[in-house]
Amino acid sequence: MGVRSTTSRMGRGAVALSVVIGLVLALALGVVSAQPSVESYDLGEATIVQSDFPVDSKFRDMPVALRGVLAVPEGEGPFPVALFIHGSYAFCTSPNPVDDEIDIYPCPPDGDLRQYEGFSYLAEALAERGYIAVVPDLSAEFNNGFGFAPLAQRSTQIIEAHLDAIATGEGFETEVAGKADLSRLVLAGHSRGGPLAVRYINDQEVATRTVSALALLTPAFLEPKPKVPGTMPTALVVAECDGDVGTKQPLKYRDKQLKPLRKTLTTYYTIPGGTHNGFSTQLGSDPASPCEDDQLIAPEEQQRFTASFLPDFYDMALAVGRLPATEAPGNR
Repeated sequence: MGVRSTTSRMGRGAVALSVVIGLVLALALGVVSAQPSVESYDLGEATIVQSDFPVDSKFRDMPVALRGVLAVPEGEGPFPVALFIHGSYAFCTSPNPVDDEIDIYPCPPDGDLRQYEGFSYLAEALAERGYIAVVPDLSAEFNNGFGFAPLAQRSTQIIEAHLDAIATGEGFETEVAGKADLSRLVLAGHSRGGPLAVRYINDQEVATRTVSALALLTPAFLEPKPKVPGTMPTALVVAECDGDVGTKQPLKYRDKQLKPLRKTLTTYYTIPGGTHNGFSTQLGSDPASPCEDDQLIAPEEQQRFTASFLPDFYDMALAVGRLPATEAPGNR
């Protein structure tokens, strides 16, 4: 079972203690910051390759918009980098008028929901704790209006393009050049973004960065099964009242891949009254939630928890990663 809060609906005492612990860890790592710069950026268009299509296919080279949310701490750095991978939601305001089973690609500017902006609060919270935080627009991963591609083939290339841009700092209004320590890259994935994060970690062809920690927020469990590396510090967060993937899919990670006594930092947490959509400020309610209305917590409360929990977990993961092997948990 996930670890459940025992104080009020969300464990306010536990969250307050979490904040104190996180502050101590952040001070130890030297990464506490205040008043971060937060921007919605647009770096223009890039081209990714859908290698399953022949060279002469119109679907082989796919244009994608490189845009997202960036939050940068105050100071010179270098700062660890936290990248958030969103899931598959409604991205356009209207379906395709010609064929509603084929997505419009790309969404028209006046009909684009920009769902990645629903996690801006989390980017800001991470930057306040000393992380360069980025939430890239990965809607192209889930769009079938430009052919079909294997899971994560598109998203891995898009993530690489965003990280390359952060490394150089080109195209951003906020000064980020030279501030990003990509050797301390941490990931989080929500919903279908969970298996995308795991695929990025395991990719041996496109992904060039080593990931230091992984957080899975109500992740989908998709075939073919993504495998969390046994040495990857991992947090699994399950929402009790999830009306999308439910609790069974996320708990498959715990039962099949994150079993007790892993020799790395591993934490499970159940949000009592939490929902699938409550992690975002834009997704609205879970229409298929199995819980009654009076069992649900407010989305704002769920977001406050996430904004505290995630940097706390990353701080601990990075601190453990700095210990000599003989001192790390599980190696004594």
